[in-house]
Amino acid sequence: MRSMSTNKTRTIVTSAAALAVTAGLAVTTAGAASAATLPTKPLPRAAAGSVELGNPLQYETFLALQGARNHHHGEVDYTNWTYAEPGSGVWAPAEGSPGVSSPLQLVFTYQGTQYAHTLNGGLKLTALSPEKLAFSGSGAYNGGGITWKINGQVVGGKVSATIAYNGQSYKVYLTGKVAKDGSVSGTARSSTGQALTFTLPAGSFASVLHYIAPVKSAQVKGHDATFRFTIPASVPGLAGTKVTVKVHDGGFGARHDTYAEGITGTTLSPYPIIGGPGITVR
Repeated sequence: MRSMSTNKTRTIVTSAAALAVTAGLAVTTAGAASAATLPTKPLPRAAAGSVELGNPLQYETFLALQGARNHHHGEVDYTNWTYAEPGSGVWAPAEGSPGVSSPLQLVFTYQGTQYAHTLNGGLKLTALSPEKLAFSGSGAYNGGGITWKINGQVVGGKVSATIAYNGQSYKVYLTGKVAKDGSVSGTARSSTGQALTFTLPAGSFASVLHYIAPVKSAQVKGHDATFRFTIPASVPGLAGTKVTVKVHDGGFGARHDTYAEGITGTTLSPYPIIGGPGITVR
């Protein structure tokens, strides 16, 4: 919406300047009056949202425009953090997936010696955007039974996390990249300045469903909006599926907003909004 408003303002200013040149740069006040009376078209009604959805964990941002120019009605950026899509470029911890053992072995190497850690299952996942996921959980150092807590994020194919050892001030800060097989490798630094490397085995992370799709149509009325899009051809198994979304702006914040979606022509399923700024319809 902001960019459309800026473009409209620039168009008005440019038109006013052209009129002034054509008129031979007539009186400045007359030029200003001409600019003030130039006809403008009202901005289209719009619905915008950024919501974390539950059951299953999803995140969607969208802009849906009613009556937009050039048949462009906005865009949807969507991720389902529990539905696999190889090659999507968006990753999530894969614990519990077929063929993936949980807990996982997280191995640090320091000066040629390996220090094996166990990352427990049951990670808590929080979607922060369609490309960004936070996770937290617990684990233990295999060599001495020392337990720890982990808090991290995965953004695209990059993983960062902090491990804090219980009952100690010692922490390890790690950053790494996810490989095509779901393994992770990278570097780490301890709170005492030690330089380490680390690995997680293949299958530790899974590529999940993600796509960006143009909105085909939108209807906005009052505090409600309905818009439709088609899942792009790049998504195996779902390509060409027509989707309808219905949203409601319940006021300040996301607490009273609602979101429902489904295959076009079927009953739409409501999904709880569990995070994100919420939905605005205007």
